[in-house]
Amino acid sequence: MKSLKHIAMAGCSLLLLTQCATQDEVQSLQRQLRSMNQRLEDVRTNAVDQMQRRQASSVSKLDQVEDETSRIRSSIEENTSQNMQFRDQINQELARLQSSLDNTKSGQDARIAELTQKVAVLEEKLALVSENFSKAQQERITEAEKRAQAAAQRAEAARQKAAQASTAASQSPASSSSPAAPATGVVKVSPDSKKTKVASAATTSATPEPPPAKQAAAASSKTTTAPAPEKPAPEKAAAPAATSSSDPFSSGMGQFKDKKYKEAYKSFEQSLAANPNGSQAAKSLYYMGESLYNQGEYDLAILDYQKVISNHGKDALAPSALLKQGMSFEKLTDHETAKIIYKKLISDYGSSSEAAQAKERLGKL
Repeated sequence: MKSLKHIAMAGCSLLLLTQCATQDEVQSLQRQLRSMNQRLEDVRTNAVDQMQRRQASSVSKLDQVEDETSRIRSSIEENTSQNMQFRDQINQELARLQSSLDNTKSGQDARIAELTQKVAVLEEKLALVSENFSKAQQERITEAEKRAQAAAQRAEAARQKAAQASTAASQSPASSSSPAAPATGVVKVSPDSKKTKVASAATTSATPEPPPAKQAAAASSKTTTAPAPEKPAPEKAAAPAATSSSDPFSSGMGQFKDKKYKEAYKSFEQSLAANPNGSQAAKSLYYMGESLYNQGEYDLAILDYQKVISNHGKDALAPSALLKQGMSFEKLTDHETAKIIYKKLISDYGSSSEAAQAKERLGKL
């Protein structure tokens, strides 16, 4: 705008000067005007070109900035979309995990409740079986005591009869010389029938010295009713019982090794009854269970094994009792309870050889 003003002023000045100036001056002014125009044209050309170049550069930079901005915006939008997708995936995964955890927890709770119920049922069964077994054991003890008393009474009666027989035998010669010698089973005789009556009395009760030997042999074959000699049969029958009562545990072990499990059970039972808190109590209970186990009475064997576990948990036989208890439940096809027993054995006695066997059996169930 300033250049145009200068040009206009120059033109006006030129008009004024042309009127009053000379031709030379006009020419000089024309040259100056042409020079001024040339300069103006140069200035305009240079300024416009620079401005155009600057404008073009600015436009190019703006385009670059717009492109960069668009690229950044696109990247931001893409990242935002990816973040949203990732967030949705995380939320879905969290929801799935939470659902899985809830299902697992509910399943575990149901399993725990089921196992708890089974344990309660088993405890009731064990209590019932234990009560029945205690009653049966008490009845066996009572019956054994009655049998022992009856055997003692029979032995005493046999001794008395043997004493009477020996007395009758010693008095029989006197009865043959004396007309009325009283004796057991001998009748009084009159003088006129002496021989006949003495013979009949001899056949019924007393005989000379050789017959008492025969009578003693008959008494030994009939231990309950016939008179016994100096060593009656009941006393011989009682001798082993006295030996077994002196050391019933050793007798039970011998019978157990001979696979006489019923007799071994009775011997171990006697050992336990004689000393329920002694050093052999745990072994007696354990081998009572072993005797029942070998007879196939697994439910009763479980009770004796349980007594070892409950009353003698620190004894060396406690892991063996747990193992055999689990094996008994296996025999009864109660595999779930057997698994519980084996896991308890591994937990409580992990370093024992029985725990290794429990792991092996547990892997097969």
